[in-house]
Amino acid sequence: MPISLDWTRGGSAGAPVSCVICGKPAICRSPAGKPVHKTCAEAWTEQHSTRKAVA
Repeated sequence: MPISLDWTRGGSAGAPVSCVICGKPAICRSPAGKPVHKTCAEAWTEQHSTRKAVA
């Protein structure tokens, strides 16, 4: 099951700045204030997750 991040209490929008993951312009900000696309953050989190897949 893919990871879905909840940013309802976090990030905001701002001027387009390079996403810290893909480098393309992003208006979204992570809850930590970093410019990043939500889909990029979810993909990165999935790739670096230590949780085990359940078969």
